[in-house]
Amino acid sequence: MAPFGKALKPLFIIRTPMGRPTASPAWLPLLSDAALRHMSGPAVFARGQIYAASGAIETLESPALAPGEQAALQAVVQGTQAYQVRVWIDEGDDLDGECDCPHAQDGHFCKHLVALCLAWRGERGGKAPAPDAQADRKVAAAAKRARTQASRRDALRAFVQAQTAEALAQRLWAWAENDGSLMADLKAWHAEHSAGSDTKLLRGAIGDMLRLRGDYLDWHELPTYMRRAGRVLPLLRPWLQRDPAELRALCEHALRCLYKVAEHADDSDGEMGALMEELVALLTQALRAAPPPTAWVDRWFALMAEDPWGLWDEKVILAAVGPAVLARYTERVREDWDAWQRSHPAAGRYDYQRSQLRGRYLASIAAQGDPRALRDAMAASAAEADEFHELVALCEAQGWYREALQWAQAAAQRHPQDWRSEEDLLRCYEREGWNDEALAIWRRRLGGNASPDVYQSVLKAAERAGCDRAAYRAELFAWAEQREGRFRQPGGAAARDVSVRVSWLLAERALDAALALAQQSGTRCMAGALETLARKLPKRHNTAAAQLLHRVFEEAMAAASSPYAKPLELVRAILERLAPQEQAEWLAELRVRYKPKRNFIAGLP
Repeated sequence: MAPFGKALKPLFIIRTPMGRPTASPAWLPLLSDAALRHMSGPAVFARGQIYAASGAIETLESPALAPGEQAALQAVVQGTQAYQVRVWIDEGDDLDGECDCPHAQDGHFCKHLVALCLAWRGERGGKAPAPDAQADRKVAAAAKRARTQASRRDALRAFVQAQTAEALAQRLWAWAENDGSLMADLKAWHAEHSAGSDTKLLRGAIGDMLRLRGDYLDWHELPTYMRRAGRVLPLLRPWLQRDPAELRALCEHALRCLYKVAEHADDSDGEMGALMEELVALLTQALRAAPPPTAWVDRWFALMAEDPWGLWDEKVILAAVGPAVLARYTERVREDWDAWQRSHPAAGRYDYQRSQLRGRYLASIAAQGDPRALRDAMAASAAEADEFHELVALCEAQGWYREALQWAQAAAQRHPQDWRSEEDLLRCYEREGWNDEALAIWRRRLGGNASPDVYQSVLKAAERAGCDRAAYRAELFAWAEQREGRFRQPGGAAARDVSVRVSWLLAERALDAALALAQQSGTRCMAGALETLARKLPKRHNTAAAQLLHRVFEEAMAAASSPYAKPLELVRAILERLAPQEQAEWLAELRVRYKPKRNFIAGLP
């Protein structure tokens, strides 16, 4: 059983002379009211307190420890009946337990476990549950009610068992005529006994079990529906040996019934989708056992068209149906694709149906193993950016690099804003040695993203294009300086943002140049670049590093809130750059300046 909760403090186990495990007081927080309430929930914890105070716990004893346990206690707890309850501390210092009541069997920390833990706490010197006569009466009354209910159920069961079969059948049928779910259960029961000969009856039972009773199936109603719907699979599985062709038709019928319900259901937990997948898997087994006629392809396409969630894996089905059906599939997808092209304009927005039909058509050609035929089909209909991307990838995989370049150019011309098209074109340019064209792309990228990585890629592209590196670098720095915006400082003066140039210098490890630029008057720099520069500066630049980090600290502190993790990290970094006397003075200044921020002050060294 998985742990119900986590230890609040480390556990220290002591052994008595008799070998019985006990615990030091440091262990008691595991059994505190707060810990037990967290594990069980407020309502269950309150009921557990009543049980602990009522004297419901019997035969309290320390059992033999199981492997991985450090301490354990077990008892019989009298509730509506006598329950076997056991709690323990495992080697990971977690409190855990088990009880044979229904609530615990569902994975919950039940009231009986709470009661035993409270008793254990009292036995080990903690606060014990005080005897409570009222609690005793409540538990006794609940037990009496449970015994009365059980006695009445037993009497009712005896009465039912004493009736004749004819009387019971009449009564059951009268109820079923007014209860659709009960009637569906009777039909399923009938089908289970008649499935060997009457497929019409079986189809009717499947329809009844899967029918939606109402306008909409909400998420909290779905489990009840799925318990009934889940009975379909056991009815169908025997047909795999009996008649796989009939099983195929029955699976299709069940899927159609589910598809109708799925359009009006909330399947947030995926239970209905899982049943659909199981039915498709069973249908696939039937196809392998008895390959269908070629005409089945049209039935299959009609079935897929009804699927509201698109759960079919067509490759798996095609692998099961045999060559004749595969040939008809290939013919059908070409017919569908040709018909769509004839009835739709060549250009337009993305269309899901077009994408689906084209994808099926291309997949059927790919299955034939002729890459040139696949290339021709892809090229004849490429329109979307991802379709050109796939065409370029095919050409590259086959070593048709000049064709890859041509299609990459076509894609970039048709979809100039698509990053994949640009990436394909850049890769083709660099592979073919079109260095000037590649440099133009890199310069365009730098305009939108002047990161150090792109900057260095531009320099490499410039060298490949025959440019002098130093001269081109100077040109880039001049370009970056020209683009630097001006921002208002808190004092009102305008400042140039030199963050881009500082980050480029850092990438080149030109720390002195980066420091000189960051220290220029009338400039500002992003905190991330300043911090990186400060942390990389050698010890001979401790004063400058402390000044840069202080700028970062001021900005971080202005936006920080408790627990002030980043500002405190910066404080420690600044102190490492200060002399001892400066450290003491600055810490004293911080304690005065930020006195209202108690959590910040508490975190200072």
